[in-house]
Amino acid sequence: MTRSLSVLRLVVTCVAALAINHTAFAEAQGPTSEKLAGLEDGTIKSSTVAYKPDSVRWGRAIGIVDAPLADVLAVVENYAGYQTFMPHFKVSKVLSQRGTSALVYMQASLARNTMNLWAQMKISPKASEGETRIIEGKMVDGNMDAMIARWEVTPIDANRTLVAFQLLMDPKLPLPDSFVSSENEIATKKTIKALRQVMVERLKKTTAKR
Repeated sequence: MTRSLSVLRLVVTCVAALAINHTAFAEAQGPTSEKLAGLEDGTIKSSTVAYKPDSVRWGRAIGIVDAPLADVLAVVENYAGYQTFMPHFKVSKVLSQRGTSALVYMQASLARNTMNLWAQMKISPKASEGETRIIEGKMVDGNMDAMIARWEVTPIDANRTLVAFQLLMDPKLPLPDSFVSSENEIATKKTIKALRQVMVERLKKTTAKR
């Protein structure tokens, strides 16, 4: 009886170890095919995501960027450069920085430049989720009720990266929540498109130097 219990415990231990190793291996392979479904042809999926009950919603967009993880992070973590490619950001000035954490002054616009918004944002990396690197910024001062931005950057393989961008801008203006939510969604989709273009231009410059 004792020997049977010992064998059973050994089998259970081996099965558990195999399950853990399988999970670790799956994470190391990057996003699952389920996450990439519908994106392989260049599609950018966008939506709105609940933030608080009866409030403006996040905009969220996700797409594949044809560039290595390190190259994408070099752009995403260059906070002063946001004004050069992010469609709705007119100013991005780093006020102070330590490593990849920074206090950044930003000016943005929505609704075809009819809403001019500003904020001081604390931007910093958050704990990774598996292979996904997360960079998040939150407003500490500004002329909005809230402004939050979030990047989720996941390597697919050596030359492709899955990028998700979420944005919530809630201006202190008498506008329908549905309208502002839609503007947030539009901004995120444009941002993924703009990021792709930045990576294309970087690749052209690198190729030209060779």
